[in-house]
Amino acid sequence: MVLEQTSANSFRLAAVGPSRLVRLLGDWQSGGAALHDQLAVRLTRLIDTGALASGAKLPSERSLGLALGLSRNTVSKALDLLRGAGVLSSRRGDGTYVTYTRRAHSESRDERLRSFVGSPDNARIDLRSAALPGLSMVADEIDLLDGSRTRELVASHGYLPSGLPELRLRIAEYYENLGLPTAPEQILVTSGAQQGLRLAAASFVAPGSTVVIEEPSFRGAIESLRSLGVRLVGVASGPDGIDTDELAAVVARTSPALVVLQSTVHNPTGSVLDGFRRSRVATISARHQVPVIDDATLADTVIDGERRPIPLGAGGDSIITVGSFSKSFWGGMRLGWLRARPELVAELAAVKGGEDLGTSLLAQVLGSRLLPKIERARDERLLTLTESRRLALDAVGELLPDWSPQIPQGGASIWVRLPRPGATAFAQRAERHGVRLLPGTTFSSADRFDDHVRLSYAGPPDLTRRGVELLAEVWNEAATHSGRP
Repeated sequence: MVLEQTSANSFRLAAVGPSRLVRLLGDWQSGGAALHDQLAVRLTRLIDTGALASGAKLPSERSLGLALGLSRNTVSKALDLLRGAGVLSSRRGDGTYVTYTRRAHSESRDERLRSFVGSPDNARIDLRSAALPGLSMVADEIDLLDGSRTRELVASHGYLPSGLPELRLRIAEYYENLGLPTAPEQILVTSGAQQGLRLAAASFVAPGSTVVIEEPSFRGAIESLRSLGVRLVGVASGPDGIDTDELAAVVARTSPALVVLQSTVHNPTGSVLDGFRRSRVATISARHQVPVIDDATLADTVIDGERRPIPLGAGGDSIITVGSFSKSFWGGMRLGWLRARPELVAELAAVKGGEDLGTSLLAQVLGSRLLPKIERARDERLLTLTESRRLALDAVGELLPDWSPQIPQGGASIWVRLPRPGATAFAQRAERHGVRLLPGTTFSSADRFDDHVRLSYAGPPDLTRRGVELLAEVWNEAATHSGRP
């Protein structure tokens, strides 16, 4: 909950911006009922759960209408219903406020899991999630699991907070093969990369600490850091990765407790840091004694250039590397890790043990069998992603020639700059026409990039093509109505 000071001893809830409210609303359009009724129902739900807390100031009707791609009249009708129910009140010249909520609510998850929760909606094409389907070798290895090893593990208590010894060894060998000497004691197995990032970040920050993060950045990282109560300071990240000149200046000026970045296949831009920028990041970290968390969960999905760049962690012990099986093999394994100095790994293992007593041992047995096959997994991902990317870029170039896609060096999505701002509203209109995508503000810690969208090409190519066709219809229709060329 964010507070702003209004006088020497008075505080109130900070205003909720239009892009932020659109993310909170999520999938509010269910069809059937009038749009103003659907919007009122969803706003009521947010207020009832405390996602919109009592005292929160809502955006103006005009700005919310623009962000939702709706007329101001539609928004006014929805808010009038809530005013009549006594849950909103408006003050002339000041704005509209939430006046009632049933329960407290912690930080909302925004768009984080919209593609994975709720019932499947076959009526809409979803270009939001860049989660890749699992490789067939995962199912093959499940069928071949060693019964003697699983019986041995079942005979034990099953609680290994640091991780299964053979998997820690395999992950250490994974880094050895990338040119980064690593001992098993430097590896902590986690229940997905997100847990690893949060555990590592929590060890360096306290509420109010300054953390430097890329702009744009992965939404999961933004939310994990916000949940720790830190102040986020953005540094530009573009086609070549993080701007190291700006990073050096910001670190010198703000003395942050932590830097969080993605060196190898950035989400959402798909960039990969070259050797010079990797060296500069390591130098900045050492000079200012600021730890760096490198989220390298997409590192095995490189398409262009060096497919096995030396990890950023080669720059010194102040760099913690987060990895995952999700993109390389299968997200359903819920298996990740972090690499750090042994003392930190031991400390974090104790914290992790207090949370979950350890990650699934069956998943870890499977992971220890799969990781030696990582080169084959990279080859399979390269083959599929190269073709899917080509088809997606061809579709955008043919159907939306005024859009400016950034060619990703890896991953399963494209970061696209629009000719003008309004991505949040465009995403809302697109959903009403049967296709879902993420506006650029989703990937910003400061609601920037409303002139960008992220398009996933992780799904079947024919659906991706059809999704782009629908986007082109919505875009061209909006341009015709606005009189723009």
